[in-house]
Amino acid sequence: MIKTRWGLSLAGLMVMWTIGIFALGASGSAPLGLDRFVFAEPDSTPVWVQRIARVDAALARSDLSVAIYEWREAYGAAVRTRRSEALIAVAQRAMRLAELGAGSDYFRSEARHTYMHAALRARAERSPQVILGIAEAFDKLGDTERASQVRRIAKTLS
Repeated sequence: MIKTRWGLSLAGLMVMWTIGIFALGASGSAPLGLDRFVFAEPDSTPVWVQRIARVDAALARSDLSVAIYEWREAYGAAVRTRRSEALIAVAQRAMRLAELGAGSDYFRSEARHTYMHAALRARAERSPQVILGIAEAFDKLGDTERASQVRRIAKTLS
């Protein structure tokens, strides 16, 4: 019996303390110095957009090392979003890196891979216009075989 009473008393004390904390907080004065805490609100900008902005900033500074690092991070964030527009933005940045000669042909192949991934995502989104835009990107890359393959995917949605 003593253990039960003690346990109830301790629980009761904790409940009363919690009520007191919230009551003081509701009165406008912050109890126990809780006014020093800062509560951060989540950022509404998607992570892949933030990463793309970092790639663009690094490219503007001609800092290829940072641009490549941020591109890899942007790719990972884009894959996690499961959205074709994120993958298209990453593929476009891969083409910019390829144009600057970062990694010779590596970023052109990464762009092809990412565009194809985006086309498959766009098919899942049932978005033929996006797929046709990706076909044009393959044409610009000189990959007419993939461009026609992607156009066939778009036709299946029409």
